Amino acid sequence: MLKFFVMVNHKPVLDNFKSSIEASIWKPLLVVILLFLIAVAFKIGLVVSQGILPKQGEKIINGAFILFTTLGMVFFIRWFIVDAPFSLLRRFTIIPLLKTLISLILYFITAIYLLHRLAGIDLTPLLTTSAVFTGIIALSLQETLKNLFTGIWINTERVVAKGDWVNIAGKEGRVMDVTWRTTRLLTFSNDYIYLPNKLLSEGHVDNYTYPSPHHVVEIDVGTSYKDPPNKVKDVLLQMASENPYVLKDPMPEVYLITFGDFSIQQRLRVWINDYGALLKVRSDLHYSIWYTFKRNNIEIPFPIKTVYQYQLHAKGVASDSVEVYLRRIDFLKPLADEDIKKISVMARLEMYGENESIFKEGDKGDTCYFIKEGAVDILFKDELGRDGVVATLGPGDFFGEMSLLTGEERRATAVAKKDSYLIIIDSRGFHGVFKKNPDLMEELSEIVATRSRKLEEAKMKVVSEAETLTLQKTDSKAILDKIRLFFKIGG
Repeated sequence: MLKFFVMVNHKPVLDNFKSSIEASIWKPLLVVILLFLIAVAFKIGLVVSQGILPKQGEKIINGAFILFTTLGMVFFIRWFIVDAPFSLLRRFTIIPLLKTLISLILYFITAIYLLHRLAGIDLTPLLTTSAVFTGIIALSLQETLKNLFTGIWINTERVVAKGDWVNIAGKEGRVMDVTWRTTRLLTFSNDYIYLPNKLLSEGHVDNYTYPSPHHVVEIDVGTSYKDPPNKVKDVLLQMASENPYVLKDPMPEVYLITFGDFSIQQRLRVWINDYGALLKVRSDLHYSIWYTFKRNNIEIPFPIKTVYQYQLHAKGVASDSVEVYLRRIDFLKPLADEDIKKISVMARLEMYGENESIFKEGDKGDTCYFIKEGAVDILFKDELGRDGVVATLGPGDFFGEMSLLTGEERRATAVAKKDSYLIIIDSRGFHGVFKKNPDLMEELSEIVATRSRKLEEAKMKVVSEAETLTLQKTDSKAILDKIRLFFKIGG
């Protein structure tokens, strides 16, 4: 089935490819036919005008016939031994160079023949006897000939080819073309560089694309001695696996390099298959490391030897400031001040960087997020599996309440639109509150049902206003049952 699917989906591409090959094969023949038709026309004119035109006129017409016949033969031979077979071998990098060389040889022989036949000039003795002249030409073209033969070697051995990312003589970039004299690179700074081919034979060449496009990106990072190395390793691997440019196979790796004066040095190694994305991948990983370490309380120590005395702070955030903030949240208004105070003790503050995933649709969770600063996009997958933004939340908004109260899988994906500070509360803070006041479960279920219905409307946009109220009551009852079941409190 998979094989059939691939063949069907690629059939138009293959058809277009075959059509382009056929066009490139037969198009030169039109020129050949045109040249022969012109030659025939001159021949007919010569036969018809014989005895009518003066000798000089007949000579001119005969010369035109010889010229167009010769050109037709040359173009036909070039098509037969160059265009037709080489069009089928276009994937080989030596083909453009061979076509140029063979064409030049044919044109050179044709020029000598026409000069001899039409003008009576014979260049053969000059070419065969003038050794001094030949030596002078060879010496004057020494560098050019060296570049020429190096170009042949480059294309034959497949040292570099168009599209490869390479480093030649300290110049790094993408190969745009390999000619008989130069290799042309486009650098990361968008500069076009022409390098003589002899540099490839005389110096060191790094090819980042061939024979394998896979390339390793290494990032060294130092962490505090109070952070367990295995914890750091797990955090780095999880962070790297979420980068879209990082390959899953080979898998990312983390190595402990050394124990330094002030930090434990670890090295993250990931694989990419596009060297052109190297700078972006390296930058994205550095950004992600900072934010991920910040959330997991992993310290990147400063390279200093001055001793400071300080008190260790708790992992969470000051409960009094969280309590003040949570009192302004509509979702928690049914709770008494005492209940909010208990919940705020269990809260923690985490920071997420721009475009960083907070959770994904289908993830398990029992936490709710309150936006203190920043902005968060809520995304749903469509029928084709593409993520679409259905809401953008800002300071004072919250999300994830369904998983907090029922333990359900996440119904959507949340991504930080910009750097955001989020207050996170888990279900442990609500257990004692619900046990003391079970009626709160019903009040919160109505609030959650309303928000859940709004999200569904944003996603589906097909539910009529008449059905909304009925569905909301049904959802409220279902959510209330789930809350009671999750917290094991009967109603």
